[in-house]
Amino acid sequence: MTIKKPSRSSEKQPLQADIERVINAGSPPPITEEVDDTPKEVRFQMAIPEQLCNLIDDARKLTKTSRRAWLLTAAQEKLEREGRL
Repeated sequence: MTIKKPSRSSEKQPLQADIERVINAGSPPPITEEVDDTPKEVRFQMAIPEQLCNLIDDARKLTKTSRRAWLLTAAQEKLEREGRL
């Protein structure tokens, strides 16, 4: 009777995360010289009355922009008029 080696395909391959963990074990964190100066986004939900939403939709149809873009532009214009921006 001949004894055969098990095929490699039956062996479970290590996950890439496990490989990276072994490679980086004990290594200091990478030094990044780049400073991220991009402004952070603040996300929130907003509820507005239906009538106001309809007025916004009618106004933005002329420029074919999204509600989000239209509202950001409107807020920016108001803050510029008030001298806050």
